Amino acid sequence: MKSTWRLSAALTVLSLPLAGLVAAAPASAAPGTNEAPTVVPSLANWSGDSGLVEITAESRIVASSALLTMGEEFSDDLAEMTGLDLPVVSGSSQPGDISLVLDLADSYAAGGERYSKEGYKLNISTNGVQVTAPTETGAYYGTRSILQIMTQSDGRNKLPAGSAIDWPNYESRGFILDVGRRFFTADFINDYIKMMSYYKLNRFQIHLNDNEIFRPTDHDWRNGYMGFRLKSDNPEFAGLASADGAYDRADWDGFEATAATRGVQIVPEIDAPAHAAAIIKWKPEIGRDGGKSDHLDLGKPETTQAMKDIFSEFTPWFQGAEVNFGADEYPTSLTTDFRNYYNAMAAHLRTLGKQPGAWGSFSYMGGSTAGYDKDVVINSWNNDWYGLTSAANDGMKFINTNDGTLYVVPFADYYHGNGLNNQWLYTNWLPNTAGNQTVDPSKIQGAMFAVWNDLVNKEYTQQDVHGLIERSFPVVAQKTWRAATPTASYAAFNTVLDKIGMGPSLGTVKDTTPAAGAADLATGKPVVASSAKAGYPASNLTDGEQNTRWESSDANPASLTIDLGGVEKIGGVTAEWAANAPASYAIETSKDGSFWDRVTNHEVAGGGNDSVVFPTTEARFVRLAGLTPAAGADTVGAWSVGVAGITNVAVGATATASGVEAPSLPANQAFDGNLATRWSANYNGIRWIAGDLGKAQTVNEVTIAWEGASAKDYSISTSLDGSTWTVVATKTGMPEGKRTDAVSFDPVSARHIKVEVQTANMGIYLSAYEVEVRNTAATALGVTGSISGTPNVDGKYDVEPTLTLEATGAAAAGTQIDYRVGGEEWTPYTGAFAVAGQQLTTVDYRASSGAETFSGFVMLDLDTPVVVTNPEPSVTPEAADPKALKKDSEVDLGLEAKKFPRGTSEVVLGNLAAGEWFYVYLNDDGLGWHQALADGTLSVNTPESTRPGNNKVVVFDAAGTLHGWSALKVTGPPVK
Repeated sequence: MKSTWRLSAALTVLSLPLAGLVAAAPASAAPGTNEAPTVVPSLANWSGDSGLVEITAESRIVASSALLTMGEEFSDDLAEMTGLDLPVVSGSSQPGDISLVLDLADSYAAGGERYSKEGYKLNISTNGVQVTAPTETGAYYGTRSILQIMTQSDGRNKLPAGSAIDWPNYESRGFILDVGRRFFTADFINDYIKMMSYYKLNRFQIHLNDNEIFRPTDHDWRNGYMGFRLKSDNPEFAGLASADGAYDRADWDGFEATAATRGVQIVPEIDAPAHAAAIIKWKPEIGRDGGKSDHLDLGKPETTQAMKDIFSEFTPWFQGAEVNFGADEYPTSLTTDFRNYYNAMAAHLRTLGKQPGAWGSFSYMGGSTAGYDKDVVINSWNNDWYGLTSAANDGMKFINTNDGTLYVVPFADYYHGNGLNNQWLYTNWLPNTAGNQTVDPSKIQGAMFAVWNDLVNKEYTQQDVHGLIERSFPVVAQKTWRAATPTASYAAFNTVLDKIGMGPSLGTVKDTTPAAGAADLATGKPVVASSAKAGYPASNLTDGEQNTRWESSDANPASLTIDLGGVEKIGGVTAEWAANAPASYAIETSKDGSFWDRVTNHEVAGGGNDSVVFPTTEARFVRLAGLTPAAGADTVGAWSVGVAGITNVAVGATATASGVEAPSLPANQAFDGNLATRWSANYNGIRWIAGDLGKAQTVNEVTIAWEGASAKDYSISTSLDGSTWTVVATKTGMPEGKRTDAVSFDPVSARHIKVEVQTANMGIYLSAYEVEVRNTAATALGVTGSISGTPNVDGKYDVEPTLTLEATGAAAAGTQIDYRVGGEEWTPYTGAFAVAGQQLTTVDYRASSGAETFSGFVMLDLDTPVVVTNPEPSVTPEAADPKALKKDSEVDLGLEAKKFPRGTSEVVLGNLAAGEWFYVYLNDDGLGWHQALADGTLSVNTPESTRPGNNKVVVFDAAGTLHGWSALKVTGPPVK
């Protein structure tokens, strides 16, 4: 039986980013042992062994009976993310299996209660991989760690040997989404539940109703935008749900089902007595100001009763332990009514079997918690309304959702309109801190960040919102699971996120964060494969999705051709090969799909990330040819193939700057090739940033990715020595906000680049994600070609096409071009030449200049007549005396071992000089003059009278001289 595991003694083949992300993880390992694999959030405890464990197609998932459903889901996720389709079984495990074990008695003293509820142990050895946990949630989190570890390995099929014990520092780790003021589809919500679980976030609060935050000019909230997003079929609640989007019972049941198997608690929030315009629209009589306000009139008993009715109607939908009833931002003059309502709603939710939750407002609404129900989970959202310190001192159950740190109002000029400061959160923030308030970690349940869609009239989509917060999920997950200062840089953290992605089974939410490095020109572009296995089309390679792949249909050499849609300047090809990677391939490029440049040949080291860099060239089509399976594989597979733009020569440049805003935002982060990190400048004086490219080189473009605190007026200078500078470009009056500037200038030789800012759009604030430097000129030696002539409707040239070739590039002048047709001898190119033939013909061409060389080809499907260079002879040679046809005059006409049927048949003679005339006899029957085709053949028809048995084909050349003879065997009955 084939072994289902392999253990590699050397670590050099593993591309996993190693070493712990936080101080709690091992900073180093003993020689020969594996450091902690990188997981988001990072592992609490790791003990490394040596070598790698490989999961193969023969491995299985062995699950405890209570975990079989989870095992099936894990199998699906594993197939999507790694390509391994493993069966799920119960019973005893074998070497190479992945085992999921539920052990209710499992515990770990250092993890305490948090381990008992969400912790797990992960053991990776030659015996296989095993997850052991006291709860289903813990076991599920163990499978997420396996997915992330394997996804980062070459081939997505390996794990480092060792063992982990993992648990969270905080109970509540999550996110709040305002769907009241902007509807998010049910599919989007389901995807968010899945994504959150991938990062081990466990609390998703959905803010189900709200209205415009800014009072309409007519002071009548009935005319403003409002939303209530639950839709009941009970006629008593007709008119409550929003017409532009609401979730019915089936939608909500879907949310709960998705969350239930993934360790996520959904916390529904119906917010009142403020933010209640949608509820007042349903029952105007319970609103203040005659129903014109967005505040409920709590002086009326029927108001509280109406809210109890709403919660009684919808709470049976909710499967989680908690329901949030809002309760914030109500007039302080109505504190008594507010307190009574608050207590009534908390008590009512308990009668419905739920733990009540609310927004902290006590500091404004009465100055303390005196008289309030304290058995309520509080969102501490503002230090003035009710901060962390007050909540801790009052002994409340509370979660940090501080507005100044954790709120996003998409595209607003307040509350992080362009997204949270993820780098600062990752580097500096802890969940028990909000502004200037810090509390004992044991006093607080955790932290959540929030999106509030205040700008109801601004056009943006749910995907646009995701683009602002995509990387906030893993950052908040990291800091709430492992609440410590990371040892890995934010750039390294983002590199891991580029690899592990957002998790499996996402159908609506798309990755929006650019990966580090050059932009991929192939994303979204059509790609054609010479073969593809069913279900694994070539389009998966360029769809931008991390977990889709292409696979060839068989072991024959395959090719992939990407159409960039137009001629682009390119500088490389990237790929992530599956475990069944090719042994090697050739890269070919073309501007028109006819003339192809042979760029380079490349050997593949195996599964995993692969890149090829070459001098800048221009191409519309990029082809990977000769993709042959490596030894032991039957097909070739890849997760992605990309085409890199012009190489950014500033990556890794030595950076200097006028200063920094904070040590966590240094200048070198503007030259790290990572658009998730940034430099933030000092506040005063002229601000500048410079990069040393390491050597002098020709450049003509600088691209600057500005953060929201962008430059308004700035200049770009170059230098050879870092002392004497020359201004090469100046920009003035540039627009506000986050943007990317590509600044071109005349080519110069430079080693140093400097960007100097005279005026910033946000005053003292100035920040840039990246400074990139390129030479956009395609200077490499090349050859362009053109064809004079048009193929017919069958795609064949029936009239000889004429080819013209021309050298290009900096060294083009005086370059000698050679060509050859159909593999014949090389011929110096002196001018346009015609090509004739009757088959698919390759025309190769090559050029060289100094150390530069170039080769390319064009393929022509030819069906042209043979060019007549001499007329048909007018004299017929006499038939040869059969006695004179001796063995020494017998020649090979391609007739050996061939039999022809009795009667008229076409006989093809070969091995003749192309274009020459030959007279053919069959015995003493003259068959006439025939001109040999370009391939050295000609065809004759045998006469009806041809006798069975051996005959002789006799051939004379144009001079009437005997060329030779050959036997022709004819089968069939004799002529009667």
